[in-house]
Amino acid sequence: MAGFVIVGNGVTGIRAAEVLRRSMRDADITIVAEEPYPFYRRPQLADFASGVVGEARLWAKKPAFYEENRLDVRLGARVLSVDPGSRSARLADGTALVYDKLLVASGRRVGVGAFAGSDLPSVNHFKTLDDARAIRDLDGAGKAGLVYGDGLVALELVRALTAAGFATTYVVPGERLWPEVLDEDAAAIIAGRIKASGAELVTGTHVQAVESRDGRAAGLILAGGETRWADVVGVCSGYQPAVEYLPDGGRGFKVDAAFATPWEGIYAAGDVTVDPARSHFNWLRSWRHGASAGAVLAGQPADVPADVDLLNMAALGLSLVAMGRTVVPYRSTDREMVGDYPVGEFYKKLVFDSDDVLVGALLVGSIAEAGALEEALRARTRKADLDPALLRQMFEVTYRTEYQGVQCPVCRHEIQLGAGSRAGDAVACPICGTDFVLAQGEVGLVARGVR
Repeated sequence: MAGFVIVGNGVTGIRAAEVLRRSMRDADITIVAEEPYPFYRRPQLADFASGVVGEARLWAKKPAFYEENRLDVRLGARVLSVDPGSRSARLADGTALVYDKLLVASGRRVGVGAFAGSDLPSVNHFKTLDDARAIRDLDGAGKAGLVYGDGLVALELVRALTAAGFATTYVVPGERLWPEVLDEDAAAIIAGRIKASGAELVTGTHVQAVESRDGRAAGLILAGGETRWADVVGVCSGYQPAVEYLPDGGRGFKVDAAFATPWEGIYAAGDVTVDPARSHFNWLRSWRHGASAGAVLAGQPADVPADVDLLNMAALGLSLVAMGRTVVPYRSTDREMVGDYPVGEFYKKLVFDSDDVLVGALLVGSIAEAGALEEALRARTRKADLDPALLRQMFEVTYRTEYQGVQCPVCRHEIQLGAGSRAGDAVACPICGTDFVLAQGEVGLVARGVR
């Protein structure tokens, strides 16, 4: 009987386990999770931390899910080492798990020693339910919050703190927000959202160290020596793959197109495979990776489409999609198509290379066209071959839309619908996994009747 070990209980690991179980009904599947909780909806951590939703809304998979799918889940367990020779994983409690194939789905964490004090236990990295609880347990009124970093997790922590009533300061290292993803116009829109939430935005400065009091994080020492004090100190930068349990501490870790690592029988998928130089955390990519990796573990051909750097998220409640090349460097041969944007909080841009092939897209505020654009990007579609209706919807004022999206009623992610979608259709959110049905609203389809 085949045996599998999945390290990680997040969206990648859970999705891989589901696909694997459907394909191999008799396989032994063990999930090892450092957190002591069953799978929960990470996109809702900010709402939970700020008190908008209760804990019951977080549980995407209750304990019965593991029993029904015959998954041996080890909650609150940590993998110390993996030995490819004996095909075994040793846990912190001394248990040895023997496997035929092992999936690394442990994501990324802030690297130890990113700067002095960044590894203090009280520094909030906003990656876990306990991080969110630490904020929820405080009364934000009259207290200060401080966040350093760029990207999805940092923005979610800012959202959580401001909604919880903390006087929040957000420090980013670049001269604008997320310069690897957002151009000046898009960054200005998101910055406006941050300021409208009541947070102070400080750009163009790095952190030298975490300041402490009585062994706890109490502030950040910025470049130049200025100290900012806070009751909650968040550090959301310097992410590294959580692979220290692999041979040689994970040195030499890399993943090919079929999720295979340099070690026989060991595969990896999800955020753990993201280049450490990138600040991306991507629930949609992780969900897809999990499904494809689960099929690979079951011995099926790798059904992995051409890789596209795709980010699909909400930035302080504003939908944002960035795919491919979104920032055009000075003197680049790339060409941009932006129309009369930005308009308020709406911004849409396409990027073409010197041969007029679509190589990138950036959508802010409305992302209904994202699904069609992703297909066009993967197919290396030329500008002249793009659907005229798609371009009209993006760049002309229109009251009739050919491409539609609906908002997930749980995590508020905007989901693109396929052509011909209609009321009564069942749809699953790719971010939080919630199933719902489509209903006819006043101006289009909406998500209703969570199942």
